[in-house]
Amino acid sequence: MIADTSAPEALGSKLVRGAEAIGLRVGHDLKITYTSPAPQFSRSMQRLRGKLFYRLADRRSWEWWGFQRRLLDQIRTLRPKLVLVTGVLPLHPSVMNKIKEEGGRIANYLTDDPWNPIHRRRSFLRNLHLYDHIFSTKQALRGQLEKAGTPSTSWLPFAYDPALHHPPIQSSVLPATDVLFIGTGASERLPWLLALQGLPGVQCRIHGNSWERLGTPGWDRRPAVTGEDYCSAMHGAGIALGLLREANGDLSTDRSYEIGAIGGCGLYQDSLEHRALLAHYPDEGFFSSPAQLRERVQHLLENPGLRKKLRELGAQALRRPEHTYAARLQTMLQWSDQFAFKR
Repeated sequence: MIADTSAPEALGSKLVRGAEAIGLRVGHDLKITYTSPAPQFSRSMQRLRGKLFYRLADRRSWEWWGFQRRLLDQIRTLRPKLVLVTGVLPLHPSVMNKIKEEGGRIANYLTDDPWNPIHRRRSFLRNLHLYDHIFSTKQALRGQLEKAGTPSTSWLPFAYDPALHHPPIQSSVLPATDVLFIGTGASERLPWLLALQGLPGVQCRIHGNSWERLGTPGWDRRPAVTGEDYCSAMHGAGIALGLLREANGDLSTDRSYEIGAIGGCGLYQDSLEHRALLAHYPDEGFFSSPAQLRERVQHLLENPGLRKKLRELGAQALRRPEHTYAARLQTMLQWSDQFAFKR
């Protein structure tokens, strides 16, 4: 698996815990490696010339080339049956071809839109035809991936990690708030947040990175929150917002699963995937415009019994084994077994 395991919240870490839950032994059945332009992986990114090189080299750090050589050595030695790549991480074509020469398969669990300017790497897009399969968290992206040459795709949505997302075990040091949003700063989210500006007596709080340059009047901005603090903040809020990322083509996000798993009172941006996930949720738990969001928040805050009902329905719907990263990994392994049988 080529995935980030540098923090408990990283996607690779979630998949590793999922692997252990289904009986795989890390270091024996599962080997892990990774690189990225983050300074902890690429020391060159700590200097200006390294950052300039990264921009000129299609968002690949200087260390990327050495990583490709190490991958080739690992493939020759390990001869993996399946190589699972996470995200928009470009590999050299020689690496992908070597995997197949050694009898293995290569798949990608793609949680972002590779055509989104924020994530776009030409070297990744050029290699789409070399993947055996791409699991995409976005149903609408499958056609574009196949048009670009990907031989096979399927929809595999986000999930939650029971080790990270559960009712809080200990009391929170964070103050409670009426409305909570946890997520990265993006201008497309401002109309939703600004819709709640000026609600009398309503406390609103954001946790996340990259909000510094964005105006969010009326919102208490706090740093990103993780671990038990994340669970406590989500569970302790009167309402937890489930916003989508239009620029990324999302109809659901990781937060869509985590709010219910933790036991929060989720108020979700209306989408087909949110409706399917929360099949028994009342209409009061969804919003489709900033004005409706404001109305829903006012209504929910005035009705504690309804908020309790949304917590219970969300937990019943999301706190299930089929919505975990263990289940997602099992789906990938089942595809690999079927692919091998067909060959």
